[in-house]
Amino acid sequence: MKGRTELKILDPICDMVVDLADAREERLSMEFGGRDYGFCSAGCIAKFAKSPEAYVPKVDAWLASAEQPAHHAAHAHPDELPIIDTGMREWYKSCRCCLSEAYPKVVEALDAEKAVAG
Repeated sequence: MKGRTELKILDPICDMVVDLADAREERLSMEFGGRDYGFCSAGCIAKFAKSPEAYVPKVDAWLASAEQPAHHAAHAHPDELPIIDTGMREWYKSCRCCLSEAYPKVVEALDAEKAVAG
C-alpha cells in the first residue's frame, strides 16, 4: 500500500529517499548490522549486497543530519521533465536505472546528449 507515512530511509546507492515499508513490501529491503536498509530497485539492492559496509557511513550521516532532504521522491511524476542540473547528471552517472524508472524522459535526453558527444 503506497503513500503510508512510514520511516523514510536513504537508498545509499542512488541517494533516493524511499519509504521503508514500501521497500519491504516490494522485497527491496535488507537488514545489515542491526538496521534495515531500503532500496528503490533491484539493481541498487544488489550493489549494496556486494559490499554493504561501504555504504553504512553514508546512511549514518544522512540519519544524523538535521536536514534529511526529500532528495528524489520515489518514482514521482515520470512524465514531467525537471531541470537537468548537475544533480540529475550525477544521478544519471551513478544509477541510470533508478533515474530511468523515475524520469524516463530525462534519461532519453541524457542518452541523446551522450550519443552526440560520443
